[in-house]
Amino acid sequence: MAGGQPLPTQASPPEAEERPQWGGFVLACSAYLAASVGESLLSPIFPTTAKDLGLDLTLGGTAFGLLTGSIAVANIVGGRLLPRLGATRVIRIAGLLTVVGALLAATAPSFPQLAAAQVLLGAGSGFYFPAGIQAVGMLAGSRRKGFAMGMFGVAFSGGLTIAAVLAALGADHGWRVPFVVSAVLSVAALVGTLWLRTPPLAPPAARARIGDVLGLPTFVGTVGSVCQYGTVSFLTTFAVDEWGMTVAAAAALLAVGRVLSILAKVLSGAGADRTGPLTSAKRTAALLVATGLGWTLLPASIPTYALAAVFAGTVSSLFPLANVLAFERFGAQGGALGLYRSVQIGLGALATFLVGVAADVVGLRPVLAVTVVLPLLLFTVGRQTPSEEPTVRGSAAAS
Repeated sequence: MAGGQPLPTQASPPEAEERPQWGGFVLACSAYLAASVGESLLSPIFPTTAKDLGLDLTLGGTAFGLLTGSIAVANIVGGRLLPRLGATRVIRIAGLLTVVGALLAATAPSFPQLAAAQVLLGAGSGFYFPAGIQAVGMLAGSRRKGFAMGMFGVAFSGGLTIAAVLAALGADHGWRVPFVVSAVLSVAALVGTLWLRTPPLAPPAARARIGDVLGLPTFVGTVGSVCQYGTVSFLTTFAVDEWGMTVAAAAALLAVGRVLSILAKVLSGAGADRTGPLTSAKRTAALLVATGLGWTLLPASIPTYALAAVFAGTVSSLFPLANVLAFERFGAQGGALGLYRSVQIGLGALATFLVGVAADVVGLRPVLAVTVVLPLLLFTVGRQTPSEEPTVRGSAAAS
């Protein structure tokens, strides 16, 4: 999938901007955490919401589809706005959209307003992604790109965790309360961006082409997306159908995987800084195949459950590595960053659909036994070609 010629080299930032700016880094990650909470709230709290508003599964699927579609479109639009507005302003726009979306959801009397809220929450998350990668990549400094993308992923995992906690709170205090809390978190993050300053980038010398986007970063990210959406999304169903777990126990197993994903992202970021993102991705792939074949083929047992949790947590560590590669390959190209994320979302959604269809035909176990070995594709990639080498010096290649 590696295509395109090297993009023209971006001008290097001043030496002062090469040094880490940890205060701004924390503010940028906090904004992503807040956006992630809003984006992921409806899913765990939908049963309560559906009962209150009289929604069926069709309307639920519509709401989730609007959310996903909004994220994909906003990734591209936000990326296009980056060269014109800069990362800080785009992050502020994302925060404002998330605040409004959360408040609309909290006050929704019926499905139309709830659907509009999901569109805004998706737009907030989508606008943030390309600006956020660019910001954290620059603010962490030229030697800590792996660490930056690892922590960027941790912020997302933190948002998912907080959303799960808020959903549990909503079961006792009403589904609207979590959205109110989400709005408060987003307001706090939005206020924090008043102190956020990202180093300016010179305008890119040329627009990225589709061939530039469909290269190594998207290849690594797509492998991760297929495993995440086409495998981990079915883990709880697999645990209930194949292992005889209760729904609560299966959800707890997945929750353990979510917690492990935080550590996995930190370790993958450190590995990228130490050995390079591609080498780290191949090592991750080997672990995924070993643990994946274990939990899909072995009989139910505590060791098998442990392998499943490790697999679910480790899959997420591919995304920081893909983000490092994207940061180095076309970090100054806002439109490319947005398209890079949208391609992953689209292929991940397609993988979910195909796995579901295939599982209805031949069963879930054989299908998942195939999807868990897909990370082996990363071993078909050799060393980075010239078109995949960093095109900007240090942190100027921010995502």
